[in-house]
Amino acid sequence: MTSIGDLPRVPSPVADAAPRPDLGEHRPRATLATRFPASVDEVREAVRAARAEKIPLYPLSTGRNWGMGSRSPVVDGCAVLDLSRMNTIRTLDLDEGYAVVEPGVTQRQLAERLEGTPWMLNVTAGCADAGVVGNILERGDGTIRGRTEDLLGLEVVLGTGEVLTTGGLDRYDRRAGRVAGPDLTRVFQQSNLGVVTAAAISLIPRPEAITLVHATFARDALGAGAGALVRIGRSRVPEHGMLRLKELFVVPDRGAAAVPPAADQGRVTIQVPLLGSRAAVEDAESAIRAVFRDAATPVSVRVLDTATTTEDDPLYARAQFARGVPTCDALRAGLRVRTCAEADEAPVGWLMFLPTVPLRRESLVTAVELMRAESERHGTASMLEFNVISQHSTNMVVQVPFVREPDAIERAHALRFAAREAFLRAGFPVYRSNIDQQDSELAARSAGYRDEPLGGLKHLFDPDGIIAPGRYLAVPR
Repeated sequence: MTSIGDLPRVPSPVADAAPRPDLGEHRPRATLATRFPASVDEVREAVRAARAEKIPLYPLSTGRNWGMGSRSPVVDGCAVLDLSRMNTIRTLDLDEGYAVVEPGVTQRQLAERLEGTPWMLNVTAGCADAGVVGNILERGDGTIRGRTEDLLGLEVVLGTGEVLTTGGLDRYDRRAGRVAGPDLTRVFQQSNLGVVTAAAISLIPRPEAITLVHATFARDALGAGAGALVRIGRSRVPEHGMLRLKELFVVPDRGAAAVPPAADQGRVTIQVPLLGSRAAVEDAESAIRAVFRDAATPVSVRVLDTATTTEDDPLYARAQFARGVPTCDALRAGLRVRTCAEADEAPVGWLMFLPTVPLRRESLVTAVELMRAESERHGTASMLEFNVISQHSTNMVVQVPFVREPDAIERAHALRFAAREAFLRAGFPVYRSNIDQQDSELAARSAGYRDEPLGGLKHLFDPDGIIAPGRYLAVPR
């Protein structure tokens, strides 16, 4: 029997080290060790050894879950299973437009492989060296669409050491399509039912034209801007990428020090990439401009041809995202670091608060006012964004920046807790949780929510409860 201690160890600042704060300054967790498997077989060995020794495993891809817990498990006493060495692009099918990738494959790695091909990656605006699989499993949002839409199938090592594939993914890393019978792909998103060791990812057809519509409105026209967002979001056409209402800043005097210097508190932005034939993109742009004219008068409207946007343009990074090219420039500027490897030691900390808000003008305005009230009450800034994920709903992204001093850290965490309570009362539960408040937020998912059926699935897939205890599915071990 392989022991946890026999598994590959790579020198790492976190391996067997004393707990240290992460970017969000969550409560430090005590971990037993950090292991770095390089193959599915080594993951299976790790799971079997952990089961025999009753040591829970906490898997992560690249550990860049910043603002939510970074590399830390939800509970103490876990061995971290770092999958970053599993960084192979197993399949790249340029006929059907999908890739099968391991958890350590980064946005940069896959995007570079797609250069010069008919396909592009739906990238996030986060770190270029963050894992593709980890963000998709967390239901992150890309520049073109929600990343849940990218997920086609999975390879998973269960808590028994067995391997399960979903979504028509076969043992040769090919995917013929959805096959007969139940498909459990989605059940492994935001769950602790197994260790995902590969994912089949849908790619984006590279279009003839990609433009970026970037409109700014006066902050006192927020209601009109929200109304425009709703009209565009409810009349979405295939050319629309991810529609966003963003760059909303709430900055009390006590929290101003942590806000990016370029923040403009008097403006709010609507942004959407348009993809398709040149004629279709031009038609979509005209329709959006008509909505702006009817709903509100923008302070400015820029429409960028992303293929010709130059590096000195303030919107260059966003143009690159729309083209499927990840970059870390904005992230590093916001954290005030030179490299993303320094993020967890950045002088500015970040907490994330991620509630779901209906795509209604009144709901969007209410959500902004709730954050304004709590930010003022706690003397802590917040930076707000709404990502339109459907014709009915938005994913709200709230970043809470803070100077890493005891009083500012305490106020930021108090704000995060109070915001959750206020948003729940308004009917806006979270769609993604951090490691400190996961238990409370699971219990409040919806009125009368019951975990017992999911608990039965957990017991079947992970009978000893060794996979990521406390993460999104709370059952007794």
